[in-house]
Amino acid sequence: MARTTPTQQRLADEIRSLADEVVAGTSYFVVDVEVRGHKGTRVVEIYVDGDDGIGHDDLAVVSKEVGFLLDVEDTVAGSYKLEVSSPGIKRPLSVPRQYMKNVGRTLRVRYQLDGSSRDEIVVGELTDADEDEIELKRSSNERLRLPYAAVTEARVELPW
Repeated sequence: MARTTPTQQRLADEIRSLADEVVAGTSYFVVDVEVRGHKGTRVVEIYVDGDDGIGHDDLAVVSKEVGFLLDVEDTVAGSYKLEVSSPGIKRPLSVPRQYMKNVGRTLRVRYQLDGSSRDEIVVGELTDADEDEIELKRSSNERLRLPYAAVTEARVELPW
């Protein structure tokens, strides 16, 4: 995976702010913003999800509105390609609302508790999620509560 430069991160933060404005007051939320490339050849990827999912038509509206704001604000110097999509099932969960909408599903979570120098992995049913932490039920029925700060990666486990 390519490293993000400070300029790319600054742009991603500015673009995320604009995208958050576009989806404010809706059931949609920005999951992630990635900026690749250099001035004149930038690719801006915005991942948007919804509490009840998001369709192609809604993504097109978000894309049009974000693109308009990017151009009006002249956020990205030079030409760029804007891609707005849902995060898809293979992309790791990254914001609390994603966890909340996946309660009841099985997750594979890589985490590191304070004081530990290595990652642990747990697979379990996501039984609860709020703004601060998640709760997983393992196959042994043991429950594990993890703050988001301890989670290094979480993915929905596909049933096949």
